[in-house]
Amino acid sequence: MPKVTVSYGDDVRSVAVEVNTLLGDAVITTGLPLEQPCAGRGTCLKCKVMAQGHLSPIDERELEGLTSAEQAADYRLACRARVQGDVSVTLVPIVVYSNKIFRASDDYKREGVELGLAIDLGSTTVAAFLTTLDTGLVCAGAAALNQQTVFGADVISRLAAAGQDQTSAEHISALALSSIGQAIDALRLSRRVRARIRKVTIVGNCAMHHLLLRYPVESLSMLPFQPHSAAAVRHAAGLFGDVFPPQAEIALPPLIGGFVGSDALACLAYFGFDRSPGPMAAIDLGTNGEVMVTDGEDIVVASTAAGPAFEGVNISCGTRAVDGAIVAAKAQADSSFTFTTIGNQPPVGLTGSGLLSLVNELRRVGVVEPSGRFARDHPAFAQRMSEDERGVRRVLLTEEDAEDPLYLTQQDVRELQKAKAAVRAAVEILLAELGLQAGDLQRLVLTGSFGSQVSIEAVAGLGMIPPFELGEPGIVETEANGAGFGAALFLDDEEFARGEQLAALARQVDLDLAPDFYSRYIEAMAMPGGAASEMKRRR
Repeated sequence: MPKVTVSYGDDVRSVAVEVNTLLGDAVITTGLPLEQPCAGRGTCLKCKVMAQGHLSPIDERELEGLTSAEQAADYRLACRARVQGDVSVTLVPIVVYSNKIFRASDDYKREGVELGLAIDLGSTTVAAFLTTLDTGLVCAGAAALNQQTVFGADVISRLAAAGQDQTSAEHISALALSSIGQAIDALRLSRRVRARIRKVTIVGNCAMHHLLLRYPVESLSMLPFQPHSAAAVRHAAGLFGDVFPPQAEIALPPLIGGFVGSDALACLAYFGFDRSPGPMAAIDLGTNGEVMVTDGEDIVVASTAAGPAFEGVNISCGTRAVDGAIVAAKAQADSSFTFTTIGNQPPVGLTGSGLLSLVNELRRVGVVEPSGRFARDHPAFAQRMSEDERGVRRVLLTEEDAEDPLYLTQQDVRELQKAKAAVRAAVEILLAELGLQAGDLQRLVLTGSFGSQVSIEAVAGLGMIPPFELGEPGIVETEANGAGFGAALFLDDEEFARGEQLAALARQVDLDLAPDFYSRYIEAMAMPGGAASEMKRRR
């Protein structure tokens, strides 16, 4: 049998496989991380690995997805190449830029102080926060990629895989645990510090919760989409092997419903929805989007499938937060662009915040019309407009003579429209559920790994949130760590009990059952008119 040897930094593992095994399946068998946002269907073209040895010839899909330079460097698509003999694979280490933004503290170094770990098990990113149990202070934070992405960027693909057989379910759970371990390792704690960890809380959406605990997932995947169990798990230490220190008590807070998990519950606790003096809302934007609204008494929550566009998935030049990833853009009058990138490196692709910023700029200058279509014969940007080999219209972002020029396509704008429309419709339905208008809100928080990084101006300009008077301070704000800091709160027994009370108080609204969701969604697809549109109307 052929041997496949996989290297990931200093970690080298080998596995024997049958001839004609997909390279991606061989890599997954080793347990090393491989990103496959499309679950190996060959549509995202992002599972690039360096591979040498006896492999099937490059097929048409790989020729489309790999540049000539990548082909020369022995890159292959793991979901297309098949093993014919011995193969050596090198995985490029996946760097996760942690936006765990807060004032770090050395308070945890106090001799003898007991410590806690708060874990936010996200669909894309796993975050770990170290806290002191006597003061509740969050001292450090770090993150790692959720390795479950080998089964797809979306939770539906992962639930489907886990539902097929017990082996896959166990593998997906193990990947979650491995990812949690990597996030903890990224904190770079000494053995002496780890020995003082006494408590751990883990929050996540319903799918992450079930997949981690190896609960049956069938009820989450079919009507009426209910969890196998929504109850808190207070004593979970025996379920997770040696991932956590042996002396630690491990607990998972309850879920709110089949669509809204303990990560949203943590946000409700951290932002004080049960203590709010008046109407407020929060939107947790990530691979999945949770919307939460209270009128000061009742609390309603909903989940909407907003994420893939915001995470760079389904975007032709989308990327994770790596060096060179575009996080903000400015369109100039001479049709040039000014980009802000991570590490101030040359642009390599668009993050979710970069996509929002760019499309808002194109909307502002009239390149993107209210319908979402690219304008024809734009006076300044027409020179940057073209069609790809499939006839899809696109805008050139970088210089045309660049080795790998970046384009924003019409399909990319459509993906963003669908994502932002889903969020806007969810907000409007929850407001209506409590008899509120947008103007009644005293506070709106954008949170999550993506939500905390967006430009409020871009979010408002694209119509993702209802119109507010942005000049009023304190109405719309961003917060990076709502779920993580809420999980840290739950390390305290009284706060954990408060979380259980919040879960019982909050009411999940199923958007698919809302009679006006589709009409609101279609209406929210529209892009508010930019400056060019305003000039046309005035003429």
